[in-house]
Amino acid sequence: MTGSGRHSGLTAGKLTMVTKSEIIDIQSQMAEDLAPQTDRLVQQTIDLCNLNSDSFCPPSLEQTAAAVDALFGAHFESVSHRQLPATPWLTDLGEFDSVAPAKMLIYHTRPSAPLQLLLTGHYDTVHRHDGPFQNCKISGHQLHGPGTADMKGGLVVMLEACKAINNSPLADQIGFTVAISPDEEIGSLASGPVLTSLAKDAHFGLTFEPALADGTLAGARKGSGNFALILRGKSTHAGRKFFDGRNAVIAACDASTQLSQLSDEALGITVNVSRIAGGSPENVVPDLAVVRFNARVFTTEQMNIEQRFQAIAESVASQHQLDVTLQGSFSRPPKPMTPDLRAMFDVLCECGQRLEIPIQYNATGGCCEGNNLAAAGLTNIDTLGVCGANIHSNQEYADINSFVPRTQLTAFLISSLLAKQTLR
Repeated sequence: MTGSGRHSGLTAGKLTMVTKSEIIDIQSQMAEDLAPQTDRLVQQTIDLCNLNSDSFCPPSLEQTAAAVDALFGAHFESVSHRQLPATPWLTDLGEFDSVAPAKMLIYHTRPSAPLQLLLTGHYDTVHRHDGPFQNCKISGHQLHGPGTADMKGGLVVMLEACKAINNSPLADQIGFTVAISPDEEIGSLASGPVLTSLAKDAHFGLTFEPALADGTLAGARKGSGNFALILRGKSTHAGRKFFDGRNAVIAACDASTQLSQLSDEALGITVNVSRIAGGSPENVVPDLAVVRFNARVFTTEQMNIEQRFQAIAESVASQHQLDVTLQGSFSRPPKPMTPDLRAMFDVLCECGQRLEIPIQYNATGGCCEGNNLAAAGLTNIDTLGVCGANIHSNQEYADINSFVPRTQLTAFLISSLLAKQTLR
């Protein structure tokens, strides 16, 4: 089994041969050392989750970045706070504003080691800075709170697995690049190019999105894109010159219906019209509407559905005699189940057997940074974080009993990826 990044074939450094029994002994010691750490890992997660990190709130992101850096920084050889460019954002008035730039945290250790791994995660969450869901609470084995599963719990698992490797006899053989972004929940538009660049210097990728509550991981993933139609008509008095007006809201409804009809369950294509903004006082024909929609596809060939979006825009513009502009693109291409990815899952399954953790993985319509890494040619497993459920809601929780097993599983996976290259 070989990696898929720029250094495929392990040419970056001198490889030390290791026996299977040595790997098993090292893994057993790591598992033993990690076993009593649940309370500490949960408390670290609580500390992070009690800090709001709304993707659209720079002060919240800034304070969370500082807390993450305080947790991670001492455990890596170099630290970089990369200021990302501002991200254009379409307003409901059909004009572009920007999301203020935030820091991407990048850590490096042993960049010349023969096995190079890229570990990714994000510190932003979907939970608004002024919303009601701000603090954690424990109920049985569930840690409820904003970002407990998605994915501050995953960040804690990531760090603890790195520390386990750093403290093992295998440390000199394994280099880490850790990239923690502030914009995953809004499409990684600013951090995506950085991830693509970093992926070229790694053999494998590990991303720490949550697994399902029963531990199931994501295999193949759909690609995703966010789009909008901006419709500009003509405003007139609804009583005096109604028929001279060009109603942007009616045109938006027409376009929305046509867009929705592109969904095809058999082909795995979905077009979700999520928001229509527009309108005017009742006595005015509305001249502006913005239709926002998300599209998801299973294959790169299906991404040509963008051409059909454009055709709908042109047809609606002609029929309703107004201007329609299409905005957006696929920011995350599909992540297929390739032979290399299946081989990586085979390694994970072996690790799960040793830890008595059942490993299952299924295709999903969700997407994440794993899509970006796969598009850059880097084989990766992207749901190595805690087990949990109800993400993106006020009922989000992480399974407290999963923190240590998921950390052990990641440490075993990392050491086994090395072992696959060195066993004699």
